[in-house]
Amino acid sequence: MVRLLTVLALAIVLLAPSMTRIKAAGSGFRVAGKPMSCTDFRGRSVLAVNVLQLGDVGRAWVVNTVPYILVDPEVMRTLPNALQIFFYAHECAHHVLGHWYDPSPDSEKEADCWAINYGRDEGIFLRQTVVDFGPWLAKTKGSAWGHLPGQARVQHMLACFDEPVETVRQ
Repeated sequence: MVRLLTVLALAIVLLAPSMTRIKAAGSGFRVAGKPMSCTDFRGRSVLAVNVLQLGDVGRAWVVNTVPYILVDPEVMRTLPNALQIFFYAHECAHHVLGHWYDPSPDSEKEADCWAINYGRDEGIFLRQTVVDFGPWLAKTKGSAWGHLPGQARVQHMLACFDEPVETVRQ
């Protein structure tokens, strides 16, 4: 199954140029008008790819050890700016936290927390911003991969937001 998904991702990137636009993170990929970049746990830049009809807002992929974030720009345009950034950061988190190489049953909750803390620490999200995600996520049912259903997901994200800010000691 993993091999099939890898081949599919590679086909999307290489064989469907009319449906994709590839930009390396840091080279101008924008989410909600904001330049975004992502670096995985190995220090590698994550490539961001717009893919029409992805079937989801975004996905994290690795093809031949190259990390990708696939984003459906049409789905993203239907969301508020802060939620677009959250979803991009959530996919980035899978790479930052190494979930492709060491997944856990809590990978989706960990990615949600990382994304919320990123948005909070960068001054993008206020607590009310996360509360405002509620109506957008209310009807989501969760997933077999570990995404929590709507309101439970928002409550989890609020708990993450309320965690103390980590300070870096030198």
